[in-house]
Amino acid sequence: MTFSDINFLLIFILIYVPIYMLLPSKAKPWLLLLGSMGFYALNDIWVMPVLLVNIVIVFISGILEDHFFDRIELRKFITKFGIGLQICLMVISILFFKNHTFIGIGFFTIQFIGYYLDVYRNTIVPCRNPLTFANYIFFFPKVLQGPIVSFKDLEKDLTCPERVSLAKLEKGIRTFILGMSFKVILADRLYYLWNGVQTVGFQSISTPLAWLSMYSYSMQLYFDFQGYSLMAIGVAQMLGFSLPTNFKSPYLSQSVSEFYRRWHMTLGEWFKNHVYIPLGGSRNGTKKTILNLAAVWVLTGLWHGLTMNFMFWALTLLFFIVLEKTLLKKFFESKHIGAKIARHLYVLIVIPMTWMMFAIGNLEQMGIFFTRLFNLTSICEPLNVNSNDIFNYFKDYWMFIIGGIICCFPLMEEVLIKTRIYMTRFISFALFWLCVYMIMKNGNNPFMYINF
Repeated sequence: MTFSDINFLLIFILIYVPIYMLLPSKAKPWLLLLGSMGFYALNDIWVMPVLLVNIVIVFISGILEDHFFDRIELRKFITKFGIGLQICLMVISILFFKNHTFIGIGFFTIQFIGYYLDVYRNTIVPCRNPLTFANYIFFFPKVLQGPIVSFKDLEKDLTCPERVSLAKLEKGIRTFILGMSFKVILADRLYYLWNGVQTVGFQSISTPLAWLSMYSYSMQLYFDFQGYSLMAIGVAQMLGFSLPTNFKSPYLSQSVSEFYRRWHMTLGEWFKNHVYIPLGGSRNGTKKTILNLAAVWVLTGLWHGLTMNFMFWALTLLFFIVLEKTLLKKFFESKHIGAKIARHLYVLIVIPMTWMMFAIGNLEQMGIFFTRLFNLTSICEPLNVNSNDIFNYFKDYWMFIIGGIICCFPLMEEVLIKTRIYMTRFISFALFWLCVYMIMKNGNNPFMYINF
């Protein structure tokens, strides 16, 4: 079950939210935990014992670390050993389950590690309420794909749930509907373009279609992931919680560095706070900064998957980021209008190309795709290329492509979420029922990032 599943819409909106709103504050955490565990168990019940064991270990370890190790040297040794052992066990579990399940196990692991490191650094006081801690880990709006939230940011809402106002409920519904529209109307339709190209085979597509499919996949991934994030934020708002923004119009960026400050922002913050800054950040010269960036991007590649394409993807991004911060630093700091336009075009070429490394797991097929992209027929001779194939695809998908381009700008979010007039309410209402119709007619495609 996912957020764009008809069963979820019926159970959550018609049953769960009304009951949750009517319950007294003391009972809400129990219903929240019950709903969260039920939601996750419906997706993959077999991994539940592993998660529960990790919850118990991290919860108890945090309390022990805070209470019993008074001698400074003994505390340092035991906590460092405990942290190292716990993180190793978590990494082993994530490596195992990435090959045996299709859930967001990586998001659980990153929460465990982040919590444990925050306790060790005295950034937070260890949680002493097992119900509160279990709700933090299992909180179902963020459980499969994020946004990633620290315990400190959710502790108050989890400890003292607030009464949900009608204004916040409406905002949550609007946010949820916009996210569902991104997912169902745009991402799921663009999926068929990319899937059709894969089915035909990269060797048999023309260069124009290769470029069109590359940009189509780039938008599909964005609207799929941003759609989930908005739906998660909306669900949380309906229950009285606040989750952070996860995307900020990333395709409007002027550098690869800026793009990843706007894309999956909570994951970037996590790596910044728990890897990059503890290693020294940019404080110790250019060489050390590059090494710290390399550590972040190697771990990012491994976190996304164990196949070589993810490492190629991560190292390619590292290359461009280092280039921006060293040899091309003056160009990326220039305020000249021509430089700004050039930087936008640079991002709109480099980022979609790196997504192809992300999307195509087979290195041989990846090579074939790039030969098609640049029409290198001397390397890869065409088998059955139809030079007019782009027109057939564009005829079927032009509406979703143009709609995707428009929605890459923040206008839709500004209007549908923040503007409270009858017209925007009517648009939200119409979008909701259009999504329901499309789900009933075409089925429900799973979210792409659940695999991570």
